[in-house]
Amino acid sequence: MSKSIVKIIVVLGIIISACSSKSEERELKWFKGNTHSHTTLSGHADTHPDTVALWYLERDYNFLILSEHNLFIDPHNVHLPENRREDFILIPGEEVSDHYAIHTTGMNVAHAVFPTGPIELKEVPDGKFDNMKSHLIQKHVDTIRKSHGVPILNHPNWLSGASAAQIEQVENLHMIELYNGHPDVNNFGNRKHASMEIKWDSLLTAGKKMYGVSSDDAHFFQKWAEDESNPGRGWVMVQSDELTADAITNAMIKGDFYSSSGVMLDKVEMDKSSYSIEVDIESSLNEIKSPLLVGFKTPKEDEGFSIEFISDGGKILKKVRGTSAKIKIPADVNYVRAKITYSRALSSESERFYAWTQPLFLF
Repeated sequence: MSKSIVKIIVVLGIIISACSSKSEERELKWFKGNTHSHTTLSGHADTHPDTVALWYLERDYNFLILSEHNLFIDPHNVHLPENRREDFILIPGEEVSDHYAIHTTGMNVAHAVFPTGPIELKEVPDGKFDNMKSHLIQKHVDTIRKSHGVPILNHPNWLSGASAAQIEQVENLHMIELYNGHPDVNNFGNRKHASMEIKWDSLLTAGKKMYGVSSDDAHFFQKWAEDESNPGRGWVMVQSDELTADAITNAMIKGDFYSSSGVMLDKVEMDKSSYSIEVDIESSLNEIKSPLLVGFKTPKEDEGFSIEFISDGGKILKKVRGTSAKIKIPADVNYVRAKITYSRALSSESERFYAWTQPLFLF
């Protein structure tokens, strides 16, 4: 064999090896996580940080944020079993909590983030009280970002909450809790608030780049009931090539995740021409068997899966009864997102469990 041929073979081997390594590095996996949970350090939860973290570890979560009110918990100070599985991490965080029911998770903050304190009317643009909450949320966002974290606006429908118009005024906020497992946060609306999906679509229609997060907001791990804020009711599935705090955070910044209250997905694919969804049927039915989950109650309806593609103003572009669906992207829309529902029949009513994918932005 000539030296030149040997050289070519060696070079080709290096190229193939490099391409193979590159491909392996880019392999994406789904990681299950919760961005909002409490411990005894909050003063109104019932379980120690070590035990809370262990609860999620033992139930196949891959990451967790212990988001205490105005208190930073260093993950290095949380003790887990030495022989635990390796694919579980704690991501630093804190729930910045302030006046007027405004709470914001600082995801992956480098250190403690302190509340802003009372807002004087003179600080509010134009002196208008209506802008008070926008101004307060903006302070949270700015403070969290200065702490090298990423803000997630929590439960905008809790108590007086925050309207879509107030959230719309805030800059550099790109994640809100669309679903929160606490029984008192009115995810699906009440007399004071539109549902979180309506608020989300309002923000997206206005041109805001906003992703929807699902979380537990768990407080109680010892007392279990439908009207208690128990764990295991809401989570995110993040697609990333590695399980580190930075990688998970960066994936969520890019919208590489979906949110769930029970439904699990096998495939989420989108580009400028199409958007397709496939349900992971086995995983979904396994999750929905859990006594921890609380479905959204509705009048009795047919049992099974459905997929909706939703766009500007909350308009449903297409609805498919089944476990897979695809839509061709219309030319005149600003975004498309998907909502996947599983309806389970009970004795006198039905209950729904969901997955929400992130919007494909076309503006």
